Amino acid sequence: MISIREIEEQDIIRLAECLPRLGQFYSCTTKETWLKWFETWWTLNPAFTSMTPKGWILENESTPVGFIGNVPVKFLIYGKVRTASAAVNWFVDPSVRGISSINLFNKYLSQKNVSLFLFNTGFEKTQKIIKKFKFKEFILPKYQKEYVYIFDKKRMRIILLKFLFNNGFPKLSKLLEYYKGVGLVFFAYLYQKPHIRFDDLQTNEYCTSLCNFCDDSFSKIWEPYLNSCNATLSRDTETLNWIYFSSIEPNKRVVIQCRRSHDNSLAGYMVFDLIWDKKSNKIGIMQLKDLIIENDDLTVQRLLLSYAIDVGEQNKAALLVLWANNHETDSYLRRTFWLRKSAQYHRYIRFSDTIEINSESLNVCLSVIDPPHGINHIQ
Repeated sequence: MISIREIEEQDIIRLAECLPRLGQFYSCTTKETWLKWFETWWTLNPAFTSMTPKGWILENESTPVGFIGNVPVKFLIYGKVRTASAAVNWFVDPSVRGISSINLFNKYLSQKNVSLFLFNTGFEKTQKIIKKFKFKEFILPKYQKEYVYIFDKKRMRIILLKFLFNNGFPKLSKLLEYYKGVGLVFFAYLYQKPHIRFDDLQTNEYCTSLCNFCDDSFSKIWEPYLNSCNATLSRDTETLNWIYFSSIEPNKRVVIQCRRSHDNSLAGYMVFDLIWDKKSNKIGIMQLKDLIIENDDLTVQRLLLSYAIDVGEQNKAALLVLWANNHETDSYLRRTFWLRKSAQYHRYIRFSDTIEINSESLNVCLSVIDPPHGINHIQ
């Protein structure tokens, strides 16, 4: 007998123990991994309340055969704080897929007091399915390019996996781009410019450092940019602290800030993920996840990048991966870094039927950084 029910508090330990055994997809996780994710999604999350469903379990008799987590996050819609809900780790065992998968996802869509539904996936099959649920697709970053700086040229496995084989071997239609990529990798391997240090650029005017919490200046610096968005992630201080400092070990999220020396005001910051490479037992990729720079000041950007490269070298990363959020930044990265590749992060949204808006006319501003979500979906 197949049944679906809402996750209850007494299910937490049992789920954390059984999910690593629920198919090969979760085999890289442990009980401790899931307990940390659950804590991040529900205990630490400032948008979570006692009325929020934690998610739903699909059971065959009493055995879990499917799961979907529910992570609320604050969103601004026309300037008002609303609740959006991210679906995380939608998985159904192959033996019961089909109508059971649809019923499980419909439970997520039927929850009350949610204005916006969020879904992220890199799997083409899942993308096709999610569009049938009337989700609208957005592709990030804005210029759909990533720029890559090589820290350690000896770690060719990481370099090739990230730069050439990110989504498996290319289709025939993308072979030309693939061969161009091969050429760029080996050209950069031999001739990559030494990174220009910017220690002499107005160092008396600015101070750059790591930080381990966000004060109110982190939310205020976003205000001019959010005013042009009809729907976007709330950048309030609580939400930023939750998203920026909820990384799961061994991966690590770091925030680099740049402040003016004369009054300690925030001029800009960047957020990176230090992504662990299990095979080498080292940091593989230092990847940009979020950034904001007041007035798009190029000097501040260069100081932040210089500091980021120092952090990457100290952590013995193989690659630094960057993207641009405006034309000036894109032009600067294009001039500075040899390696660049096409990049697409697929984001899906669906407004609740209870919201009376014309979603087609909305200026929706989504972010590369996600609410903490664990591993990707598989349906």
